[in-house]
Amino acid sequence: MVTGALILINVAAYVVLGVAGSNMMQIDVGFVRMFGLSREGLTSGGLWQPITSLFFHFDIAHLGYNMIFLALFGPKGEELYGRGRFLAIYITSGLFASLAFLLYPPESISAGASGAIFGILGANLVALRGKYPGGIKNAILYGFFFFILAKSTGFAAHLGGLVFGFAVGYVITRDWYQGTDEKVELEEGDIEALENEMERMKD
Repeated sequence: MVTGALILINVAAYVVLGVAGSNMMQIDVGFVRMFGLSREGLTSGGLWQPITSLFFHFDIAHLGYNMIFLALFGPKGEELYGRGRFLAIYITSGLFASLAFLLYPPESISAGASGAIFGILGANLVALRGKYPGGIKNAILYGFFFFILAKSTGFAAHLGGLVFGFAVGYVITRDWYQGTDEKVELEEGDIEALENEMERMKD
């Protein structure tokens, strides 16, 4: 399962850097500057940062809640899109979300899987739009509901990933629907599972 592999990579990266920095609760600032995404890092030749920042987390809480959300939304994304497309959506959403660092002060450093996860969320919601009474309109509303619940310092990155996920998900799934009713051949339990996940997040 791709979701499991992504979680393993994120956790392994954190453990390695935590051990190397002798602090498992928070990653050493030197590693933050090396593997996080920043304007200074890019202009200094750190061309790896857009990728490494997707698998790098600042502290144990940052890692924990991102992995919980990835475990919630990832398996459904794999089921809907297949492993290859799911991984492509994950990576490209994360890279697009990383562009949000341009909106922050030059000294800011961006890191974490949340932009990619919001991309998967957006893509999942769009794929399931035939199950909503309001179709695509309610899919977008549900996405922004999650966005508001997950408010944090990653505001722009979360929004960028979500919008990109909506867009790429729509492009991929537009042929799944026929006519104006936008009916989709999906299991009846799909929307129920998604709504249950929403309820758990509100608790």
